[in-house]
Amino acid sequence: MESPGQELSVEQVASAADLNVDTVRYYQRLGLLEPPDRQGRRAIYRSDHVDRLAEIRRLADAGFTLAQIGRLADTTDFADGAGRLDSLAARAAIARRLTRAEVAEQAGVPEGLVALLCDNGLLEAIVLDGEQRFDQGAVSMVRAGLAVSAAGVPLDELVTLAADHAGNVDDIVRRAIGLFEEHVKDDLGGGAEDNPDDDLVEMVHVLLPAVTRLVAQHFHRTLVSRALERVADGERRTLADALVAADTDHLVVTCEWR
Repeated sequence: MESPGQELSVEQVASAADLNVDTVRYYQRLGLLEPPDRQGRRAIYRSDHVDRLAEIRRLADAGFTLAQIGRLADTTDFADGAGRLDSLAARAAIARRLTRAEVAEQAGVPEGLVALLCDNGLLEAIVLDGEQRFDQGAVSMVRAGLAVSAAGVPLDELVTLAADHAGNVDDIVRRAIGLFEEHVKDDLGGGAEDNPDDDLVEMVHVLLPAVTRLVAQHFHRTLVSRALERVADGERRTLADALVAADTDHLVVTCEWR
């Protein structure tokens, strides 16, 4: 691993970032990567360049365009907690860049189905210039719904069930936020003299994946348990065996920040 002060060539930086040299120089021309220091005709790069290239790749993999990554670099200030909060909000807003037609195209469904999911509150969008915009997660949700429908569940009944679930989730989420504000948020910064907002960002980054895993695993355990009760009469032994094989110990819920 390169030390912070180590002098690197463009070839070494490209290799460390798993990119080619032309790509590194292209990012420099776009202003996404700071130019190297110069010693005569020799270009000197450092570990900060490698870290920045890794960040560019993470954002690109998350669906950001190079132009959007450049705008984030122009507006993001991580010097204090407020700057970090603002940057996270900016990333979330820019991530919602897909139109309804683009969500439908990527998911391989008619646009009318995406509209139906929006009307039932299953997909959330923001409105930019009078048009709904979605993040990449909307595509994953539509595909997941199609997978359930492909197993034989009528799509209209699935949408109705999902809408009921969404309504109940909204109430639970409001209560969860209330708990967070009452027991967690107000305590942050009590022993931190400088940047309580910085502590809040870190706390949210820790809590959100943990809560997501907790909810997913609880839902899975409850679903399997209730389904087993329905087939406990012994007449559907194959289904019961399949449910037992799908117990929580065999489910790994992965939730991480990219």
